[in-house]
Amino acid sequence: MLESVDDLKLAERLSRREPAAMEELVHRYHADIYRFLRHLTRRVEDAEDLAQQTLLRAVNGASRYDGRAPMRAWLFGIAFHEFGRWRRRRLWLPLIGDRPSPGNPYQKVEDAEVLLKAVSELSSLVRGVFLLHYVEDLSILEISAALGIPEGTVKSRLHAARTHLKTLLKEDENYVVEPV
Repeated sequence: MLESVDDLKLAERLSRREPAAMEELVHRYHADIYRFLRHLTRRVEDAEDLAQQTLLRAVNGASRYDGRAPMRAWLFGIAFHEFGRWRRRRLWLPLIGDRPSPGNPYQKVEDAEVLLKAVSELSSLVRGVFLLHYVEDLSILEISAALGIPEGTVKSRLHAARTHLKTLLKEDENYVVEPV
C-alpha cells in the first residue's frame, strides 16, 4: 500500500513537472526499463532511445496514472507500447546491417547465451510477456494491467513462451534441458 501511495505522489509531482520528481523517476526505473527494452530490441542504442522515450511519455502522461498497478508495471506497459511503435516503424527498413555476425561455431556456448538466443527467437508479444514475468518479476496481474490485456492472455503467452523455449533448447546441443 505504501508503494502505491508513493507512486501516486510521484505521479502528481511529475504532472507538475517538478525536476526532482523527474530525477527520481529516472533513478528508480531507468535501469529496469532499459534492460527490458534491451532484451526486446537486441540493440543498445535503440534500447536507450526507447527508454528515454518511455520516461518522457510517463512524465507527459503522469496525470493519467491511477495507481491500480505499481508505477513500475505501468512503465513497463508504456515501454512495451513504445517498442511496438518502434518495431512497426522499422518494418520497412532493410535489416541486413542489423544481423549479428556469426561467431566461432566451435566455441563452447554458455547456457545463459543459449537461453538469451532462444528468448530472442520468440515473437515480440510473447517475448515481452516472458521478460516482464521472468526477468522483471511482474505478476500475471501486473502484466495484465501494464499491457492492458486479460490475465488469460498473459497466461497463454507465458505458456507459449515456455513451450517454444523448451523445444528450442532441446534442439541446441550446447544446452541440456533437465527433466523435471
